[in-house]
Amino acid sequence: MTVNAITPCRRTVNSSKVIARSILYLVLILWAIFMIMPFAWMILTSIKTTKEAMKIPLIWLPKVPQWGNYANVLTKYNFGTYYYNTAFCTIFTVGIQVITCSMAAYVFARLDFPGKNVIFLLMLSVMMVPAQMIMIPRYVITQKLGLLNTLWGVIVSNVPSIYGTFFLRQNFQSLPRDLDESAMLDGCGFFRTYWQILLPLVRNGLISYAVLGIMWAWNDFLWPLLVISSKKNYVLSIAIANLQGEYNTDYPLMMTAGTVSMLPILVVFIFAQKYLMEGIAISGLKN
Repeated sequence: MTVNAITPCRRTVNSSKVIARSILYLVLILWAIFMIMPFAWMILTSIKTTKEAMKIPLIWLPKVPQWGNYANVLTKYNFGTYYYNTAFCTIFTVGIQVITCSMAAYVFARLDFPGKNVIFLLMLSVMMVPAQMIMIPRYVITQKLGLLNTLWGVIVSNVPSIYGTFFLRQNFQSLPRDLDESAMLDGCGFFRTYWQILLPLVRNGLISYAVLGIMWAWNDFLWPLLVISSKKNYVLSIAIANLQGEYNTDYPLMMTAGTVSMLPILVVFIFAQKYLMEGIAISGLKN
């Protein structure tokens, strides 16, 4: 009797779990569709005609896909050059950031010196200042360096990253102190300990920050808009914004340019999402 009484209860509990999980999956699927819809609309609009893109009521699928829009964007509108400019700025900005921020993060996480915490807190306080408030000083410094209207003017000003230092510091702090002591006993100096021992162990953090940095640098708009005035030095964000006319806008062309500019970031995220999630998780383990 006891066994027979328990069995229906177990079935009820299992049924409740199945129903709850089914509802959860349904909500997640609907939310995923909701998030994907703008991207699907952008891609489908990129192969429409202007008339189809402006038609009311809205139509999702074009009658005849206009694949020529992609050829026009890459050739007629010189987006190949803008791709190169954006990739150049992104690679050098993020590459220098990863090196300099990891060095600073190692110093603040593993070395002890007078005033370390005060200096670090002062650095973090800079993150509370809106970026727009320091645009004029950054512009004046870039002008004094003779880097206006150059890609290096975009790169040099974006290299210092307080967030990168903070993010990687958390990753360095998650490593045991025994590693430093063992390295010192083996005759390693500070730089060799950083470069050969600790840096490979925070690979996930480096990759995750690099992915975040690539996304920010690739999509940066305001600072390149202030620094660059020559059309040949435009980055993708400026070039896409210039496709919008004052009285008329070719929406399929804009969506085509947006799709083309989005693809590299999408590929990077797909291949690096594992390291991105792990790096972000590790950065919150130890304060």
